[in-house]
Amino acid sequence: GILEAIDSGIKLIVTIAEGVPVHDMLFTYYYARLNNCILIGPNTPGIISPGKSKVGFMPDNIYKKGNIGIVSRSATLSYEIVNNLSNKGIGQSTVVGVGGDSIPGSPFIDLLPLFEEDSQTDLLIMVGEIGGSDEEIAAKYIKEHMKKPVVAFITGEAAPEGKVMGHAGAIISPGGEGGVKYKRKVLQEAGVHMIEKLSEIAKVVSEIL
Repeated sequence: GILEAIDSGIKLIVTIAEGVPVHDMLFTYYYARLNNCILIGPNTPGIISPGKSKVGFMPDNIYKKGNIGIVSRSATLSYEIVNNLSNKGIGQSTVVGVGGDSIPGSPFIDLLPLFEEDSQTDLLIMVGEIGGSDEEIAAKYIKEHMKKPVVAFITGEAAPEGKVMGHAGAIISPGGEGGVKYKRKVLQEAGVHMIEKLSEIAKVVSEIL
């Protein structure tokens, strides 16, 4: 399992399985950090650097080598974005599926510094969703530390409060926190370029670069 892999000294672990019990994942999250291990997932399609390497089940044919980094809670939305970009001749440096479970091994805040330091990434696309506070925490980091431009899309606009939608992590707290409008506002205030339709992504990226 994951703990055995960490104990073996493996520094990058990708967990595709979904529905890892919350208490188990809490322990695993901190155990991975304690051992300087990057844990991607659970409930992730994996990680890919086009033309170099892949761990997971992303459909290779839609990816194109380039300078755009992508971090996404949703696998299918990341595929759609990649397909849109590649069709316009815009390639990707590294694409990471954060995972849709409530406790990801590497939330946005852990991945943003890696893309900021990556010489092969010139712009980062972040795909978030309703629920939790990962996007809000990321917004604070982006505002204070990131020099590279960030484009973001938040999914789940029509989701009712208190109901789990698709992913275990996608649930809005009563009062609106964790909702699309709230997350968009916080990210926008941090200087992030927000898009409301995935079809806009290639145009917005081209304009920024």
